Amino acid sequence: MSKESTLLLDVGGQGCRALAVDGDGDIRFEGGHEVSTREKDERVEQDADELINALQAVAMTVHDEMARLNMPVDQAALAVQRGSIVCWDRHTGQALTPIISWRDRRGLPGMDRLADQASEIKQRTGLRFTPYGGASKIAWCLEQLDEVRQARQHKRLTCGPLGSFLLARLLLEKPVRVDDTLAQRSLLWSRERHEWDPWLLERFGIPERVLPMVAPSLDHYGTLACTKLPVPLNLLMGDQNCIPFLDGGPDPETLYINLGTGAFLLRPLSEPVNDERFQLTLLDRNHGSRWALEGSVHGAASALAWLERKQGRRIEHERMNGLRERVDAPPLFINSIDGLGSPWWCSGPEAGFVDEHDAHDFDARLLALLESIAFLIAANTDAMSERLAPPKRVVLSGGLSRSATLCSLIADLLGVPAVRLHTAEATALGLWCRLHDRALPRTAFDTVGVRQDHGLTKRYRRWLDNIQATVPSGK
Repeated sequence: MSKESTLLLDVGGQGCRALAVDGDGDIRFEGGHEVSTREKDERVEQDADELINALQAVAMTVHDEMARLNMPVDQAALAVQRGSIVCWDRHTGQALTPIISWRDRRGLPGMDRLADQASEIKQRTGLRFTPYGGASKIAWCLEQLDEVRQARQHKRLTCGPLGSFLLARLLLEKPVRVDDTLAQRSLLWSRERHEWDPWLLERFGIPERVLPMVAPSLDHYGTLACTKLPVPLNLLMGDQNCIPFLDGGPDPETLYINLGTGAFLLRPLSEPVNDERFQLTLLDRNHGSRWALEGSVHGAASALAWLERKQGRRIEHERMNGLRERVDAPPLFINSIDGLGSPWWCSGPEAGFVDEHDAHDFDARLLALLESIAFLIAANTDAMSERLAPPKRVVLSGGLSRSATLCSLIADLLGVPAVRLHTAEATALGLWCRLHDRALPRTAFDTVGVRQDHGLTKRYRRWLDNIQATVPSGK
């Protein structure tokens, strides 16, 4: 085992985590800190300084513990939730806005004038034209906030993805840079040129001089200022983009599914594929550029939270074990929590149970909800397979992959051998694999068996008929 360790920083929607991983890919120490979120109407915000202080604190704690263990940190990497933005003073580093979350929709009214150019925006960026990209949020800040306008007038303004702000505040060199995977999520980035697109900048009314410089994900960004000894930060990536590197690099025959609040499906490509139903996501600028079709399921852990609120009881992971053995014929659950993601991209019908009767107890409803997550994943996989050969293998990760029942439902529906990452720290370990160009050992994964379940398949077909009957034509 190597004596050095790598510091991995993961900034998500609820807070931040820091992990130290040794040369064998084993987590040796970890820490985390929650960050509060303010939500009102269309707005979803976090305090920028609160996040910076939290991230510095957990990074310092993990760094110091590894020094005590005589396993000093020799380099660091940072993964950041995609689509969130900040505006700041490039001279002082002071945030001029809160962190405006990717879920924030305040820029939606200003997007109407570009609706007829959605196809061109998709062609240029690879991504669908939605309010979840950073461009509409930055444009709103430039138009609505006095501090932002004044900083722009005095040539002190920088606006960009959250990751670029974190670099400017965490690193001694205070760089004004961002990597391709985060820049893409702004809807201002050209997939052909790997830099800001002048046509898009003009359409959104955003001057290039206020944006950070775009760089490859794997690059020397600077030196962490929050550790006692200098630690170079050599990798910056969007969080979901890390997942296909877990087992050694993006494999076009493998489907990667990360199960969290929502679920993200990434199918690496040998060549870019344009499909209006999916995002075309950059995984890596190097090696001639590597891409993936990306699908989104909005209701995963968020759907479980919905059921908890409806039933007035907390769902423990242990409760999910053995559900398929305890419940014979669950009802169907129309899982439109937070709207239908790919391949439909619409609000969908009202969330609720179909064919429910008094004999259906809490376990039956819980199994129906888990089946609905698997059904949404199967619908995405079926749609992807219209353009690509069906996957030969599935890699499952994320906090909700702890549910053996959900993993078995997915494997059985897809009829494909699957493996499940033991730990929930998929993003951080994906960073480690990308940074070191290595795969995690096979012992990091469990095998998920595949069996035929004709009742499950019939329920999927009935569920799909219910969804299709309510989705607007053309979706």
